[in-house]
Amino acid sequence: MVSGLGWWRRSRWALLSLVVLVPAAIAAALSVDAFDYLLTRPSAVTVVERGETGQIRDGATIRVIDSWAVGAGSPAGEEYGVPEGAVLVSVTLELDASAASDAFLCRVQLLEADRSRRWTSSYSTDYFPGRGLPDDVPSGCAWHDTAYPFEETFLIPLDAQDRVVLEVIEPAGLPRVLHLKL
Repeated sequence: MVSGLGWWRRSRWALLSLVVLVPAAIAAALSVDAFDYLLTRPSAVTVVERGETGQIRDGATIRVIDSWAVGAGSPAGEEYGVPEGAVLVSVTLELDASAASDAFLCRVQLLEADRSRRWTSSYSTDYFPGRGLPDDVPSGCAWHDTAYPFEETFLIPLDAQDRVVLEVIEPAGLPRVLHLKL
């Protein structure tokens, strides 16, 4: 008579190695992506107070010139078509990247840090303050040979209005980011 316990006893080392090596192989395969992910997350945060200038990188600075918010129930909110329960936030920035390389580019988004919610720019910039600027001036966060203003608008939930900062990310400078207070 053959006992069922004999096979388990003979195969115990192979089964044990299978239990150890399969999770180790999965962890090793995922760790390559994990290191890349950790290096590209915004984690080294520099907070810039309202009205002060933040240094994105050598040769590139940014500052908030003005910001305002309108809700759905206000006359301005109706003019801009703000939906119920939302707030339109407009931020006018000044970027001076004239001393940076011409490949300079950055991304601006609104962040509610305590809940990790982010919003990208929305709406149009029909109320852009720099109407007198030449046509070759960028309308976003990019290199130009002179300092220039640009405007970003965001549509956010009403509950986030008082807890947001403007997050400025330069992909080449990650994990370093700026948080500009509005």
